[in-house]
Amino acid sequence: MSKKRKRISRRRLAGQRVLAHVPTFHLETGEYKPVTAARRYIAESGLISPAILNVRRNEHTTDRFFWGEKGLFSAQYAEENHFLFPSLRLIVDSVGEEVMFEGLELTSDDWEEIEEYEYAFV
Repeated sequence: MSKKRKRISRRRLAGQRVLAHVPTFHLETGEYKPVTAARRYIAESGLISPAILNVRRNEHTTDRFFWGEKGLFSAQYAEENHFLFPSLRLIVDSVGEEVMFEGLELTSDDWEEIEEYEYAFV
């Protein structure tokens, strides 16, 4: 019997579209834990936000992090809450909301939730 796939939220799909415009960097953990490897890479390379870091733990597992102006977050958190990050808001504004979220059919409840956090763009 096949496993039923979990439906991904429209808000997270919208966030994935925004993060697709962010530069991505790939690295290995080496002897460090994934988050430590990501922080060391950011410090050593002088990486500016926004950026996605794919940290390969082993041949089966890769951890994804989002480097934003407010710090290092899981990429999933950034996808679900993309509207909280000013640098991602700049990307949405440059591409255009109509183009970025075309076909997603975000409901009024989704937009109300996003607008509720509008203060984060200040």
